[in-house]
Amino acid sequence: IKIDSFLLSTKNILIQSLVTKRIDNYSKKESLFATADAENLRETAKKLREEAEVLESKLKVDGRRDNNNNNNNKEGDNDSKVTPIFYTSLKESIWNLSYRFASDPPSDNDQDNNDVSNYSGKLTVKLLSNGYSELISHEPIGGSNSITIQKVWGWDPEVSEEDGLDYVLFSVNALLPPMDTNAPNEVVRYYWQARVDTTTNNEGKYLSLEDGTVTMKKDVEPPGGFWGAFNGAGILAQFRFVGNFVAKPAANK
Repeated sequence: IKIDSFLLSTKNILIQSLVTKRIDNYSKKESLFATADAENLRETAKKLREEAEVLESKLKVDGRRDNNNNNNNKEGDNDSKVTPIFYTSLKESIWNLSYRFASDPPSDNDQDNNDVSNYSGKLTVKLLSNGYSELISHEPIGGSNSITIQKVWGWDPEVSEEDGLDYVLFSVNALLPPMDTNAPNEVVRYYWQARVDTTTNNEGKYLSLEDGTVTMKKDVEPPGGFWGAFNGAGILAQFRFVGNFVAKPAANK
């Protein structure tokens, strides 16, 4: 019995020793794993900090870019918000006149089949309070093969006897280019006319120029070409349609 007890005690001691060693080994392994995990965590944290710094720098750049875009958009919005221009009187008003007309009206005789030269551009005119007109600018289209505006004559308001509506009339001296098919290098006088309409909006009443036409004065040859013993050329004349223009109010600077 004593021997068995001794052996059992010795066995327990050995088992306990083995268990203790295993526990110690497990603790050491756990310690190593913990150390490895800590290193991994530190390395991961370092990478995250680096990525955060890169992302922060990118966000700053993008933020500055967005601010610049917003500022540009605001400036663009300010530029696009153009104050409407209204005139309540023709006196001291300024108009942009986009025109297209021929240097000469088509022939009444279909057999003539004469060609005409067409001109277009934009004319800016100020109608002065004293009845005169001021040529502010002229932007022809066509380069050297375009007209030169030499003078804009005084303007006149008129009530038409035909329809009872208000009109404004003025005339323009234009130097035709050398390539004109009918009157090269000649100064021709053209007559401009537009209907004056009155419109009411939230701002009140304002004027607009509508249905702009361009005409020129042409001699009318009497039957047979003579009035008795005198030539009638230049005695009778009529206004012949040669083109149109569109009028828009311009800023009075």
